Amino acid sequence: MKRQNHNTVKFVSTIPGVADMFPIKLMSEHRPEWASKARAEYKKLDKSIKQNHISLCPGIFDLLKLGWYVPMWFDVYITTKKDIDGFEWKIANSALTDLAGFSIMGTHGDQIGKFIPKRDKQLDHVVKINTPYHIIAPPDLKFLFLPMPYPEHFDWESTSGLLDPATSSELNVQLNWNVKEGERFIKAGTPLMQIIPLSESNINMECREANEKELRWINKRPYFNSFSFSPIRNKIKDLYNNYFLHSQSSGQ
Repeated sequence: MKRQNHNTVKFVSTIPGVADMFPIKLMSEHRPEWASKARAEYKKLDKSIKQNHISLCPGIFDLLKLGWYVPMWFDVYITTKKDIDGFEWKIANSALTDLAGFSIMGTHGDQIGKFIPKRDKQLDHVVKINTPYHIIAPPDLKFLFLPMPYPEHFDWESTSGLLDPATSSELNVQLNWNVKEGERFIKAGTPLMQIIPLSESNINMECREANEKELRWINKRPYFNSFSFSPIRNKIKDLYNNYFLHSQSSGQ
């Protein structure tokens, strides 16, 4: 019987090729330009004044190494126009939407802008980027979603939130868009969001294409989310845990 690692988080893609080109990566693999400049300055300083340098701040640099980040998985131009609460977007090839089989971009309700304080130039709607990734995780492991820490700009930034993959395994990114008028380009590979597993244990990570068993679960999700007027999160969570725990115990 194949031994399963019960401390492994799996980011599985429903689109072949995405995990090869733009996998979920360790935060430690991303270093902001300002951090590289700070490190270079630190190396040149006299030992007598190094002790107060920002490069030695654990609160900042430990955070920059914690968890993983979600990269943009396609090039996109996003245009916002004055007095129009919405946006237009353009990708390199419209065939990508057909390949995905789902809406790769859109807006997500005005309830956030209506109730949650926002920046002066922030759109009421959030820009939603849907990825082909789903999270398969050990039971009861939840994930904290955060904006990329200490970014180079504030044209956009992801929202904060908590995800329980047992009730919603989809990995999508919600961006607060802080440009009321103008065009911005997000290049494929650009870090969009930080993911932190809420666990004191050592967590391993895999990023790959979804296998047949994982795809069967993913294909069940639309029905689970659509058949009832009332949320049934506890039932979905039980089904999720039973489905994947069975595969671990049987070695599948």
